[in-house]
This record gives sequence, structure tokens and C-alpha cells, in this order.
Amino acid sequence: MTSTRCWVPEPIPVAKVSPLLLNLAPTWAAYRTLTELRLVHFLTDEGTEGIKVPTIGNRWPLDPITIREQIRRRTADLNT
Repeated sequence: MTSTRCWVPEPIPVAKVSPLLLNLAPTWAAYRTLTELRLVHFLTDEGTEGIKVPTIGNRWPLDPITIREQIRRRTADLNT
């Protein structure tokens, strides 16, 4: 019997996400001024996305699966 394994991405510290976004779109002004705290605020309930970003010793691990689920929900809402 063959076992199928699904790769599950590890949570990424938010501090590493900001530079990745800037590298993705260096000319977009919102990414040029994006800091770790601004990204956490944007993603949480206080911001616009309503994504829970846990605090672990002043590090905010961002789960890629949570982001993908939120994108799917938003897309489904637009299609209904």
C-alpha cells in the first residue's frame, strides 16, 4: 500500500513576510512601507482581514494555510 503524504508548510514569522512581499512587488508603495507590526495589524481583527496571528515571544507566526483559507473564503463571497 502506498502512502500519500501531503506537504504542509510551516508557519513563517511575520518579520520574514514583509521583505518577501517587497521583493515580490518592489514598486508598490504599500509594500515599501510595510513593517512587521503593520502587517500584523492589517491581518488581525483590528485590521481588515480578520486573520488570527498568534503572539509567541514578540514573534508572530503566520500560517500559510490560514492565509489560503481566507483567500478562498473571500473569493467564494465574491462569487455568490
